[in-house]
Amino acid sequence: MVTEARGDPVRQAVGSTGRSAEPGVARQLSELARELQADITPEALLKHIVRAAVTEVPGAQCAGITLVTGKEFSTTAASGELVGRIDRVQYETGEGPCLDAARHHETVRCDDLQADTRWPRFARQAAGLGVLSVLSFQLFAGDDSFGALNIYAENAAAFGPDSESTGILLASHAALAMTAARTEAGLLTALDSREMIGQAKGILMERHKITGVEAFGLLIASSQAVNRKLRDIAEHLVATGELLTPSR
Repeated sequence: MVTEARGDPVRQAVGSTGRSAEPGVARQLSELARELQADITPEALLKHIVRAAVTEVPGAQCAGITLVTGKEFSTTAASGELVGRIDRVQYETGEGPCLDAARHHETVRCDDLQADTRWPRFARQAAGLGVLSVLSFQLFAGDDSFGALNIYAENAAAFGPDSESTGILLASHAALAMTAARTEAGLLTALDSREMIGQAKGILMERHKITGVEAFGLLIASSQAVNRKLRDIAEHLVATGELLTPSR
């Protein structure tokens, strides 16, 4: 495990033995990194990461991405149905390599679930589903959310040092791309809200012959009166021409 840098949501991961990735692997993944950064939508990005994990990580047979928000767990991308079934076992039992990797900044590796004692309930059920080897990497850590990349294989001891090195670099590139996508999505939402509020202000200014400050005050008053977000008030006004008021 490495020491976290304060305020930095993306950190360079290390392997389960504390090793960093090999430079040669970084060169091999340089093209993949550019492809990840080029993805436009978050959905396409997640699918790309999962596909790359199965293709690039030695020993990998299937992969998925888990998102933990508060106490809610979800598999946001998966290479097949088995991934969803394995992930659900972790969510239901509240234990497993995926959850450990997501909550703590570490790479978690299991070579044989039949012999591993760290997650007894998860290990028993996962082995019954035909999975024995697991690699999990933290993708990002936010204020109230965590993400993990999980890679599975049917055979015991399916993953070696090269698997970890490749997975570490893939997770690091993916974390950077995911953080950029989340930031961009937030900025676009903010800009869209500003534009919508601006349009609503313009309607009120023209209708009532008032200033922009006064129009904004009317929007705020409506928002407080009906207990709705300011953007919702503006969107309704732009769409219908009506300013929301409390229903009697």
